[in-house]
Amino acid sequence: MDNLDIDGLNRRFGLGEELVFKVHPSGLVMADVQTSQCTGEFFLQGAHVTRYQPDQQPNHQTHPILFMSQQALYMSGKALRGGIPICFPWFNSHPSDPNLPAHGWARTSVWDLVQTQKVDGRIDVDLGLAKDGFDLIYRISMGDTLKVSLEVRNAAGVPLAFEVALHTYLSLASIDQVSIAGDLEECGYYDQLTQKLHEPEKQPIRFVQETDRIYYGQAARIVLDDPAWQRSIQIDSSGTQATVVWNPWIDKSKRMADFGDLEYLRMCCIETANVRQKSIRLAPGQTHTTTAEFQVKSL
Repeated sequence: MDNLDIDGLNRRFGLGEELVFKVHPSGLVMADVQTSQCTGEFFLQGAHVTRYQPDQQPNHQTHPILFMSQQALYMSGKALRGGIPICFPWFNSHPSDPNLPAHGWARTSVWDLVQTQKVDGRIDVDLGLAKDGFDLIYRISMGDTLKVSLEVRNAAGVPLAFEVALHTYLSLASIDQVSIAGDLEECGYYDQLTQKLHEPEKQPIRFVQETDRIYYGQAARIVLDDPAWQRSIQIDSSGTQATVVWNPWIDKSKRMADFGDLEYLRMCCIETANVRQKSIRLAPGQTHTTTAEFQVKSL
């Protein structure tokens, strides 16, 4: 996109110095958020949030909330490794055509800006995408919390089914010190590595090896405790009946070209989702919204 187009975007959708659209060195179009409540960043490709930091008290050490791989590939048609990719309309490999891209087309499509506004000090951005009978609206709301919400409308004349995951990468001090508590403790899970179902463990989740689990059930509140950084990240969600918890650990990290060999030590994914046995089916004209809100608290 040339400067003229960027100038046009800023005239129509920019919000002074608080929301500014720019061209990333890769050529991808991104937005920079700078307010009294937070700083943040997102790309039009994939409607992909790549950074969010709430405003911290003076002298309080700031650590990143979202994890972005140092090896992430910024290029057209390639999903970014980190932040919040949107997996839609399928999760993982396509159920019937393995040649189609993993995790669907939403995270590599360029989304349209629909509207931007400042409400109560928050920056709200609506992005739209229409494809394969789906009309999508993705709202990014940045303030003292980060809230993301995907509304899916069936614009086709026939019923449509889909899966969705807000594939959030969270930044950690050290994977061996964190724990995940809250409503997931009461949810059974499917282990994608062993292909076995497990009953609820009724205790916090800790990481000691590669972890790839789909927790089934409504987990309206999840809390990631990160004691080395003296903080927790609280995730409140709605419209979700599944949660994916993932860390690639040692061997898989080495197999991923866009992920550093040791980066598994300082990240995990907690994905607000509706996948597999909790996929969504919509009649023509019906809508469904999946929402996740992230809040940082001191321990």
